[in-house]
Amino acid sequence: MGIQGFLPLLKSIMVPIHIKDLKGCSVAVDTYSWLHKGALSCSTELCKGMPTTRHIEYCMHRVNLLRHFGVKPILVFDGGLLPMKSEQENKRARARKDNLARAVEHESDGNSAAAYECYQKAVDISPQIACELIQVLKQENLQYIVAPYEADAQMTFLAISGQVDAVITEDSDLIPFGCPRIIFKMDKFGQGVQFQDSMLQKNKELSFEGFNRQMLLEMCILSGCDYLQSLSGMGLKRAHASIKKFRSYDKVLKHLRYSGVSVPPFYEESFKKAILTFQYQRVYDPINENIVHLSNISDDIGDELDFLGPTMPKDIAQRIAKGDLDPITKMPFEQKGNSELLGCHLLLLMKQRTLLHIDSENWGSVPPPNIHIGYSSATNNSEFTESPCHEKKSPEHTVLRKPRQPIHKPCLGLHGHTNVQDTAEGKTREEATRKVTVRSAYFQHKQVEKNVYGEKQDCLSSGIAIDERKNALSE
Repeated sequence: MGIQGFLPLLKSIMVPIHIKDLKGCSVAVDTYSWLHKGALSCSTELCKGMPTTRHIEYCMHRVNLLRHFGVKPILVFDGGLLPMKSEQENKRARARKDNLARAVEHESDGNSAAAYECYQKAVDISPQIACELIQVLKQENLQYIVAPYEADAQMTFLAISGQVDAVITEDSDLIPFGCPRIIFKMDKFGQGVQFQDSMLQKNKELSFEGFNRQMLLEMCILSGCDYLQSLSGMGLKRAHASIKKFRSYDKVLKHLRYSGVSVPPFYEESFKKAILTFQYQRVYDPINENIVHLSNISDDIGDELDFLGPTMPKDIAQRIAKGDLDPITKMPFEQKGNSELLGCHLLLLMKQRTLLHIDSENWGSVPPPNIHIGYSSATNNSEFTESPCHEKKSPEHTVLRKPRQPIHKPCLGLHGHTNVQDTAEGKTREEATRKVTVRSAYFQHKQVEKNVYGEKQDCLSSGIAIDERKNALSE
């Protein structure tokens, strides 16, 4: 959910950015937000348990968009259920259940349009679905990590500890968490807007002059967040004005009670827990391979801290981070259903070599035909070739930068890198179509060609060889 209505009020400090501006950088990706978007096109199949990989293809196209521009993605997945968010999760689960029932009803009545809309609202991105994407990431030698609890806190930890340069997400919760650099609303062409917390003092829609980080956090909680619903009539602008005037939430609550506003007896205690959850939620440190707090926690907070995410054994945390265990049940994943279909695709990855075509006119500047996308030939199994975010690299060879702090190989899915190199299909074809090719093993099972009429055909899934089309393409 995020902080309702927050991003539009930060419009004056949101800077347009293209992903190519992050060339040589590492970015953490809120993977569930991509999976949710990708699931919109196959929500009916997912709700019915039918085989589909469209949501995975959606994610992989964006992964390859980042790699195309020399950006190193680290995909971060949500983990187990956080106690502070249980009420919100139950509410969302009930809404999905109601929408699923309505979808079935509309379908039985023959109203396919209404059924499709309800299926989109009913689809749930489960750990099993995330596991299927993780299998592809392993095959592609891509980095990933499953958070012990929330991906928002995990991505913030990677950012403030210097293990990534920015975070890609759609969730405004990253701002009260304290994430320093966030890319919002990244589209399929790599365009988005950038937020930097250092710019908050220059915001025009809401003045944050004189605000510190604690005041910003308390304003967000007071307006309503995933951990605590707002009081009646307390929106973002009123919360901002109240914190600006009284400087702290306890003085605001005292003033509200004095003014006759009904404040539930549990509200203040819940407010304190919400603050601590934003500040000290439990996350996974890929360097030490263990559970830590988002920031250093003081001794006077107390011992009852399970609301920050219950602690767990180190070996369980490691296996969850690697995607080997379901973060909710703590049990190994069952390989069935869509996983069987995905397994077939993964077998095809090793047998076929196909190129994914990227429209250079939409994606901006085109790298030379021999540009290296992915891992450099100098990269071994444990580290990357170092390349600072701001450093200009040779156009013939682009490599991924080494993180400022090393990220442990197993938990982020580093299973032996391979050198992946883009090649043009031919000089004449390249000049005629102005396309650049990016090699991605995931798409080796599916070759998508765009003919002169702009039509696309899935050659693998159809299994039909059309001689006339091949002759036309070769010419």
